[in-house]
Parts: sequence; structure tokens; C-alpha cells
Amino acid sequence: MGKYDIDTYLEFVKPLYDSKDPAHNFQHIERIIERSGAIRENVESNIRLELLYFLTSFHGLGKKLHLDEYAQKMSRDFLVGIGWYEDEIEFGFECLRRHAKKPVEVEERIVHDANHIELLGAFGIAKAFTTGGALGQTYEETIRIYEEDYLDKVEFQTAIGRRLAEEGRKYAKDFLTRLKSEL
Repeated sequence: MGKYDIDTYLEFVKPLYDSKDPAHNFQHIERIIERSGAIRENVESNIRLELLYFLTSFHGLGKKLHLDEYAQKMSRDFLVGIGWYEDEIEFGFECLRRHAKKPVEVEERIVHDANHIELLGAFGIAKAFTTGGALGQTYEETIRIYEEDYLDKVEFQTAIGRRLAEEGRKYAKDFLTRLKSEL
């Protein structure tokens, strides 16, 4: 147990994901952790495991920590309890705020790619249609939103992320072309 053990972070955050929607629940975090490991193995850089574990575990909690003072205090107390210093906590929170849109640090880039890869390929399409159905969208609306907002918009930050994204995009484009022809 401690700041270099992913399970320490997961035990703390798991209850915080109970109220999240199915696309952003704890299973989403587990998938990001799995993909982060594969990406990390292919990144030539010194990686701060404690920062990577923090970002993967807390990935879906950024807004909650920003808006909920109690959740932020609990998280700060947790991090201090496992050996983080105050300046590391501030830096971690800064990285958490920007990693999904404008990653800077290598750990942010890894989590960015691990998260966004989920948007592509078979899983990404299934997720888009699940979300679209829940929002009452037609198939055509979901396809348009997926193509305009996700398919080619994300810029991947790591070489392995770009390679995996290329494979996922090809699959998604081929599938959506066929689906549109059948609608």
C-alpha cells in the first residue's frame, strides 16, 4: 500500500464513481488503467507512477473535485496519508484539470490517449449508440455527432496512441459507411 500502488488509489476512488453514468463509471477507469499500462510500456520517458496512478484513478472525478469542497478535502487528506506532499498534490490537481484536453506531462498524455482510444473502434461505436439511445437520438443523429465530434477530432499524444487510433478510426469509418448504406 502507498503512493506507488495502483490498488491504493482504486480503493479510495471506487465509491466516488457510484453515481457516475454507465459510460464514465468505475469500469471505465479500469479500462483506462489497462490501456495506460500498454501505452506506458511503449513510452520512452521517466514516468512518475504516483502521478500516472492518480490521473488514471481520478480521471472522471475532476469536475467533482473542482465543485465539491468535501470531496476535494477527502482526496487531499487521502493523498497526504499515502505520502504525497502539498506541492505534489497541487501539481496533480493541475494535471487532472488539463489532461483530457491539453495534456502537457508524459503521464497526462498517456491517460489522455488511454481515455480517447475508447472512443474509437467497436467499443466507441457501441458507447456512442448507447449514449445516443439514452438521449433519444436517431441513428442518423448519433452517427453525425460521432463523426463530427469524435472520429477525427482527437489528436493522440503518444506514438502507440496514434497507431491504435488509426486502427480504431479505420474500423469505425468502415462500419459507419456500411451502417449508413443500410439505413
